[in-house]
Formats: sequence, C-alpha cells, structure tokens
Amino acid sequence: MKSPIVIACAALSTLVIACAGAGPVKIAAGDQCFRCRRIIVDERLGAETLGSSGLVSKFKAPGCMATYLAAHPPGSDSIWVTDYTTGKMIAPARAKFVPVTVNADTGERDFRAYLDARQADVAAADLRTTPTNWDGVLEFGRTQ
Repeated sequence: MKSPIVIACAALSTLVIACAGAGPVKIAAGDQCFRCRRIIVDERLGAETLGSSGLVSKFKAPGCMATYLAAHPPGSDSIWVTDYTTGKMIAPARAKFVPVTVNADTGERDFRAYLDARQADVAAADLRTTPTNWDGVLEFGRTQ
C-alpha cells in the first residue's frame, strides 16, 4: 500500500504537468465575443488570446480580435486563430487570411484564416478578393 505522501506527490506532479501544457481553448458556436459581446456563430472564424494567467478571451473572428488588440496590446498573451479548413488553432503568423463578408445585411467584413496558403488562394479566387497576412489583419484592426 502506498503512503498518502506518495499519492499526494503523484497527484501534484500530474497537475503541474497538465497545467504546464496549457494551450488554446476550443471555440464553439454560441460562445460570446470578448470585444463586441456578440455571439460567435461560425467557430471556424474564431480567434482568441490566452493570458499568462490562463485567462482566455474569445473573439468572433480575427478582425474583431485585431480591433481589440489595436487598443489593448497583447503583452505576453499568446494569440490564436482558427484554421478555417481544419478547425485547429494556429498562430496567426503562420496563417494566410482571406477577407470575407460575415454579414450581408450590414456589409460587415472580417477574415478567414488558412494554414495552407494554397487553400487560401483558392478561397480568395472564389471570393474575388486578395489574401493578406497577419500584419494586414492588424492594420484592418487599427482602422476600425
């Protein structure tokens, strides 16, 4: 029989290992955007920041997050966008962004993020638009 101290140490070690690998949190339709407080409808557009304290801030799309970041620099927060094709979270510097209309009634525009540049180029051609990089999305955020 193992002593309570051995069991407690094993449990604590497991907890430390689990917390050390903290990464982005899955964004789901129905979550609320941190900046505009609207409901996230398409989780494939979602983006988020993850603070060093573990605070997760979800955004409805990369452009909405860029608008927030223009006024609130991220500091040590990690920044993530959802790859439109796979639904996996990726660093925005690795993505190619395609401008899209997210609300036909208002003409609101935002971006889809693609890890695969070829998929971004195909989507941009289909939508008759020009893809951009993360710096382009940040510039969009500064102008909002």
